[in-house]
Amino acid sequence: MANAVVNNKAKDNYATFRAAITLVQQVMDDQVPGVIDKVSDADMPSDAWSVPTADELKSLAGNVVREIEVLTEDAKKYEVELISRGWRV
Repeated sequence: MANAVVNNKAKDNYATFRAAITLVQQVMDDQVPGVIDKVSDADMPSDAWSVPTADELKSLAGNVVREIEVLTEDAKKYEVELISRGWRV
């Protein structure tokens, strides 16, 4: 009986983790490019806070996308392992 609770909890936790990865991917695809474009169009006064350039932000966004892809691949490998163990952690 306790194994069923742990198994369901592990499945739920993994589903939440995957949903979070998907949400971050969607934000990076849908929202971030628009924000970066607005930064490049912004007319900042000389005494304003320092803001990264659009190119720097694009580079950082590209790094984030690559890290998300690596995390997704690792999660898929871990999912296979969890399934093989009956979702026992």
